[in-house]
Amino acid sequence: MALIRIERRGETAVVLFARPPMNAFNLPLVEELHARLDELRGNIPAGGVVVTGEGRAFSAGVDFREVPSYSSDQRARMVGHINAAITLLYGLPTATVAAVNGHAIGGAFVAMLACDTRVAADTEAKLGLTEVSAGIPYPACPMEVVKAEIEPAYRRHLVLSGETTDPRTAHARGLIDELVSPAALLERAVELAGIRAAAASYDRVKEQLKRDTLSRMREIIDTAHDPMLGRWV
Repeated sequence: MALIRIERRGETAVVLFARPPMNAFNLPLVEELHARLDELRGNIPAGGVVVTGEGRAFSAGVDFREVPSYSSDQRARMVGHINAAITLLYGLPTATVAAVNGHAIGGAFVAMLACDTRVAADTEAKLGLTEVSAGIPYPACPMEVVKAEIEPAYRRHLVLSGETTDPRTAHARGLIDELVSPAALLERAVELAGIRAAAASYDRVKEQLKRDTLSRMREIIDTAHDPMLGRWV
């Protein structure tokens, strides 16, 4: 069964985390995410890309029931695929929209940040970067996204406290662009992806905006060097 599903809504590709009930990230899921995003990079949809979760969660992030028991080789593969997938998502040459339908924790919060636009359902979902208390530090490419997408003072608080927040607070702090009803979420995300992808220079302006961060991320991937692996105990 696919752990990442791609559905078409008109000219928009909807990428779904599909590992219910919480769509938690394990090695097979991140391998599949990397592969599906690589396919999209080779065949960019005219209506942009929406990323969301199946069911009631966007994703709970890393599966802490499974991933801490991985071997050194599995850990290295997990980090490699996470770095590659987040870099692909951050740099896709089209409009990307996160449709945050529920909890978005850790790596899933980073996937949300890696999208150009973030729309969230107005719920009591938990959003946050909890790695500080989880025993698994950040892969290098996700940390580059965190540093690029969150203003410094609030970034310091979120990363070092590990506290979670909710969609309304995230909207007030600029991490979420729009709040909508749960029923309207996917339709609005697809609409925004199509509108923004239609802009004549979207891909070129996006590349200008993200060039420096993407350059660092691609160097990490090219050199296959991530200091996280020496700290993941």
